[in-house]
Amino acid sequence: MLKYLLTSLLCIYLLFTSQAIAEEAKVRVMVYVYHLQPPLIIDLESKRGLYFEFVERLNKLSDKYEFEVAYIPRKRIERMLDSQSMQGVLLGVNPIWFKDKNETRYLWTSSIINDRDEMVSLRTKPIEFNGPDSLAGKIIGGVRGFYYYGINELVSADRANRVDTVSEPDLLTMLIKQRVEIAIIGSLTFDYMVKKNNWQEKFYLSNTPHDIFERKILTPLNMNNVHRHLQKLTSIIKQDEGWKASIVRYR
Repeated sequence: MLKYLLTSLLCIYLLFTSQAIAEEAKVRVMVYVYHLQPPLIIDLESKRGLYFEFVERLNKLSDKYEFEVAYIPRKRIERMLDSQSMQGVLLGVNPIWFKDKNETRYLWTSSIINDRDEMVSLRTKPIEFNGPDSLAGKIIGGVRGFYYYGINELVSADRANRVDTVSEPDLLTMLIKQRVEIAIIGSLTFDYMVKKNNWQEKFYLSNTPHDIFERKILTPLNMNNVHRHLQKLTSIIKQDEGWKASIVRYR
């Protein structure tokens, strides 16, 4: 009896020891994010939001890496990329935003989220977007540091005014206070904020969005092993019904 008990205890000890060794063997990889907006990031401190849920799924699937989310402002991200000092990957971005349309400057996974930038105005003062020229003379709301194709050029030519905020949710408040006439807001964020605040009757969405895009993961060229691993895991997560349900839940 004693021999059986000792054998059982030894097996349990070896099981937990092997698990601990496996966890310690995982290499930590930083996952940088700069979209401080719900539902992508709902709360940094409590680690709530789609980005955290995605990374949690990565960690459950990965036997090589332990991924850790860290928020860094967009401008600092750009400095890190320009100096080739970014020791990690960048989540939820698109090649065009980083002047890499042909995907040669960095390594890119397939899409993790399909999204679009909506053109939002007040329902009482609706504006239909038909390209940048249709916004000539308008006051346009955007996020500081974000590049909006066609809109930046329109503003630079003094054909429209742009007012920036720190985050997309603030743009909805600026619309309500009529500090801007139209704002560019991600579809996921718009749906989340409207549902949260019961604003279904307040805003008008242009039939034509500013942009339709895929959110991917950017990896520096010197982290090819991490990229290949991420691509494999991303392909699995995209087919995960739980992940699909998470995206729908926030809309």
